[in-house]
Amino acid sequence: MNKDLAISISSGKFRKIREWNRRKNYYLKEVKLNIAIYIAKLIWDKRKKSTFDIKSIKTILLLRNEGTIGDMVVYSPLVRSLHESSYTIDVLLTKSSSVVMKYNPYVRNIYEAGDGSSEVYLRRFNHTVPDSTIKALNNNKYDLVIDPSLFDTPVHRMQLLHDINARSVLGFNKWNNINHYSNSLYFKRGKEHVTTAVSLIADCMEVNSISLHPYNLHLPDSILDEVRGYLHSWGNKTKVIINIFTGSPERCFSQEQLAKIIELINKTYADIEFILLDHRKEITLSLPDNVVINPFGTLHHVMALNHEADLVISPDTSILHMSAAWEKPLISVYKKVLNNNDLWAPGYANASQIIVQHRMMSEVEDIPERILQEINHRGLLECKQETL
Repeated sequence: MNKDLAISISSGKFRKIREWNRRKNYYLKEVKLNIAIYIAKLIWDKRKKSTFDIKSIKTILLLRNEGTIGDMVVYSPLVRSLHESSYTIDVLLTKSSSVVMKYNPYVRNIYEAGDGSSEVYLRRFNHTVPDSTIKALNNNKYDLVIDPSLFDTPVHRMQLLHDINARSVLGFNKWNNINHYSNSLYFKRGKEHVTTAVSLIADCMEVNSISLHPYNLHLPDSILDEVRGYLHSWGNKTKVIINIFTGSPERCFSQEQLAKIIELINKTYADIEFILLDHRKEITLSLPDNVVINPFGTLHHVMALNHEADLVISPDTSILHMSAAWEKPLISVYKKVLNNNDLWAPGYANASQIIVQHRMMSEVEDIPERILQEINHRGLLECKQETL
């Protein structure tokens, strides 16, 4: 939940005052959140903390109802490893994010919570899981619920865990006096990548974290064949995917930046075909002949395009984590955000991370030039015409 927690400090006469006000406001938000958690605990917490007994665990529910696809992608290796260790795994996602696990063979059941904003997810007292789904989850009588929320405990967790009523719950950095959590692992806020949290859970469950698989995405052959058929006419041309959208307006590229990225690459390299991801249908640019907008309508078609791409360019969003599943050449652009850029970095050797210091990514004029510099530096594209 730290992705949008940027503390931008303005220069000038009132810099210290503005910095103090931002820090004060953040502190007050934390105080209000803690008060809400305490009230929710009084209403819905267990009277007694249960014992975490790994020998008695057979059925597990993984909570990933944040509503973001990337959160589930990074936990996909854990799902597979737990399955291969003979655990039965269900997942709770949201209506918008559940599709990412649709074809995953290592999950028994996929349940859906209602979609909501990050504010609803973190601060609302009541969860968004329908009554019929809650009844099914309760009837499953889980031995363990895994709650991967790292630094903030969502207020609704108290009610949700009460309603599911699993034998035990495993979490991170939770208050010791919250009895729902049978075991709370320590995850240090700082330079650690999110996959470290996955490894901590694996170790706790006595699944060798060293043997964890890469990100684990599943594509039906029919979809992969359809995408390959579409791309066949391009022959040996280099396929570059560009995404400019994220779930936060502050992290999106502008269409002017998109146009400049295409222009710079076209001026420098030959035999390039661009595929633009535009699930919002908002791109209104007049596009060169070698640029197409993704003609497919499903997330798994986007995965397949990613699977077949030679280069992916994107701001900080789930597309990056899909690229990591196949270790695709990637150039990512992040805002400088406290405790985010290491935690949610692409996390593999074939990826670059450009970090910009500005509240609005769309206002950083040199992003296209910095992307091209990274392409040149890493030698990511062939058929180079000239060196800048």
